[in-house]
Amino acid sequence: MLVVLLVASPLTTSTAQSKRETKTRLVRGTVRLVAVGGQPTAIAGLGSYLGGVKLTAASDGIVVANRLPLERYLLGLAEVPPDWPDEALKAQAVAARTYALNTLAGGPAGAAATYGFDICATVECQVFSGAEILQQSDGQRWANAVRATAGEAVLYEGRPILARYHSVSGGQTFDNEQIFPSEGAFPYLKGVSSTTEEASPLDKWSVEFMPDDLQQILERSGSWSLAQGRLQGAQTVASREGLHYPDVVLHGTKLKLRMTAEELREIVREHAPAAFPGKYPSIAFTSSGRLPETFPSNRLSIGTQGGVIRVRGRGWGHGVGMSQWGAHGLATRGASYQQILDHYYTGVSLGEVRDPGPLDVGIAWGARSLRLTGALELIGEGGRTLIDASVGTWTVRYNGTGAMSVTPPAGSDKPLSVRLLDSPNEIPAGEAAWLTVALSRPARVVPVTAGGDTPAPDSLRDAGTVQNAGRRRVPWLAPLEPGRYEVHVEASSGLSTKRTEPVEISVTERTDSEAPTSERGVETASGDPDEPAAPWGLLLIALVFVAAGVFAVKVTMKR
Repeated sequence: MLVVLLVASPLTTSTAQSKRETKTRLVRGTVRLVAVGGQPTAIAGLGSYLGGVKLTAASDGIVVANRLPLERYLLGLAEVPPDWPDEALKAQAVAARTYALNTLAGGPAGAAATYGFDICATVECQVFSGAEILQQSDGQRWANAVRATAGEAVLYEGRPILARYHSVSGGQTFDNEQIFPSEGAFPYLKGVSSTTEEASPLDKWSVEFMPDDLQQILERSGSWSLAQGRLQGAQTVASREGLHYPDVVLHGTKLKLRMTAEELREIVREHAPAAFPGKYPSIAFTSSGRLPETFPSNRLSIGTQGGVIRVRGRGWGHGVGMSQWGAHGLATRGASYQQILDHYYTGVSLGEVRDPGPLDVGIAWGARSLRLTGALELIGEGGRTLIDASVGTWTVRYNGTGAMSVTPPAGSDKPLSVRLLDSPNEIPAGEAAWLTVALSRPARVVPVTAGGDTPAPDSLRDAGTVQNAGRRRVPWLAPLEPGRYEVHVEASSGLSTKRTEPVEISVTERTDSEAPTSERGVETASGDPDEPAAPWGLLLIALVFVAAGVFAVKVTMKR
């Protein structure tokens, strides 16, 4: 067990160090960076996450976990595209919730047991992308599926099942013991037909090898030598061990080599891309433009024709439980999510389950340093605040066995002030423009079109983007209706909120001859490396503000 020791005094190794360094705190064990308000925390190289970030100084580096409630955890799962049919999304939401509940009931295992979190964020558990899934254009559809099924799980004898699922089975799912023999049988994980997967690009797939190329791949793995001679062809035969996948016989000019389809799959997965990166994985109609791996599954057949070794296969994934593409096909044919789950899980029922409380999702471990951006405060053992809320980029470094140093954003010791330096006097309706502000310290900032019947936000805990101290520019999108509008900029440092004096901007009618902002271009402030140079960036940021509901545009305008 890790013992938490918080060292209250700052690091002061030199009187010449900057204020930023003198505020660094040394901690041992576990601390939490807690978001002030509902905005995500961005972790460089890892993604963006809602909820608190739990940091543990383990023996080999920093362990990063996202601590959040179960239902919010589900919002961050990226297991299926959010533009899928509603009932398929609901089936996935219930299966994912059930899988998580079963994992929590069984206790941590693997990396979770080693590093002290509840469930991992990778394909080994469930693919967790934090806040990024909700930031997609169709992300709200996934959120709706999670909320529509809140608290619902797949039960067997009153308990959440091991709700395994996979991408595409290739026409037939498997009994659990066929794929995971060490676990044995589960009465609810039985093979069923899955004939609605035709929309998947991996329902059927193919790969081709020239014999000399496959021989080179086998030689790299140490499986082929001069004793076999030159590879001439290959074919599949029935498994001599009675497995659900075949054996492969490789014909050399001197000897034959026999192995299982899974053994060959492992060889080509590792060595084919290294030997022939332009060929393998093969080109396919997938989102990446290639197969996910050289052989997506061991459900395959191999033959040699015209001097070419041809592999034909079906499916991707372990093939147990619910086929995600099968669920997609059933939903498009009118099946409800209850019917989908009943089809893939044998003898089960759906029911409400008790909320297990917050869980820790392991995002990374063994990290040497981290950069986290957001409105955060550092909390230690017993809920004690170690560093007050501050907006900007925090730095965490591993300081040897069990220790970390935590540095808040530079300038966070200064009082907050914000001034509006520059704004357009006139702008066509619907156009984007820059508002230039001066910040005394890092803050979350947002432009507000004030007045009218729609109230402006009186704090920035629910909106805005993080900006560093100094002269900065904030994107503003003009309302669609012409008129005169009062605009001000609000800034929040986590503990306080300040606003600029309002300015009046005239929004004019757009004419057909006026080019949109993306064509005219917007002048970039010279000497500011943090500002985007292209007007496309301005438009995209502004559109994000609009989508997030950041602007409070008045209805009653000045005339």
